[in-house]
Amino acid sequence: MPVYDEKTDDEKARWYSSGARFYVEGRPRYPAALIAAAAAVAGWRTDSRVLEIGSGPGTATQDFAALGGRFTCVEPNADFVAIAREILAAFPDVSFQTSTLEQADLPVPFDIVLAASSFHWIDQQRGVRRIGEVLAPGGFAVLLWNKEPQPVAGQAEAVEEAFRRSGYKQPIARQSRDDVAAVFRGLARPLQAEAFEERLFCHVELAENYGIERFVALHRSLSPFLALAPERQERVAKALTENLRALLGPVIPTTRISAAHIFQKAER
Repeated sequence: MPVYDEKTDDEKARWYSSGARFYVEGRPRYPAALIAAAAAVAGWRTDSRVLEIGSGPGTATQDFAALGGRFTCVEPNADFVAIAREILAAFPDVSFQTSTLEQADLPVPFDIVLAASSFHWIDQQRGVRRIGEVLAPGGFAVLLWNKEPQPVAGQAEAVEEAFRRSGYKQPIARQSRDDVAAVFRGLARPLQAEAFEERLFCHVELAENYGIERFVALHRSLSPFLALAPERQERVAKALTENLRALLGPVIPTTRISAAHIFQKAER
């Protein structure tokens, strides 16, 4: 994540602001099967005390909040927090702090720490240490991941051509399921170095048809696109929408890999 990593803390907090609504429009939800598996392994209860790190616009929060629990959501981006408050208005036991994990004032201890496609954004020393401090003995760290949807093999060349014509390189590298799973497993290495024991790692592949506008919104939420000058973002998005529609029609068949990785803190 070199584009993001070079930013100051204040710049990081605003990084997704221009793409917040595109994040909601374009990013996929987490598979119901992974939500259920994570909840079962972590012993999710209606009174579980849950800390969510980098909750974004509430993409995963809404599915877990439906299972019950008292949530403290820590998210540094104010635009994401505003969106999440609206999406989660029906859940009175969900509260928000516009803060990083390292700076948050947290009502410890927690039974579960949840990070949905956000664990890699925290400081891998101070952040992981903080997770260990706020998690109750025997508590669980639940990591979820979504690989960005990729066009199926028969559509990939046309999608690449649409990006080329738009003057913007396709930023999502094609990877096999095993390669994606290996990346997701590797991202949890800082937890494995602490007093956590792995309890589950599983991944699934899903197919989904993406409308052209949603597919462009997905890319408008990614860091390489957000790094473009605002006027270029608008030009590229317009050209990409036109070129994708001309080459592929209204829908792009995609696949993606989603994973759950769960750890338990030692009881001592």
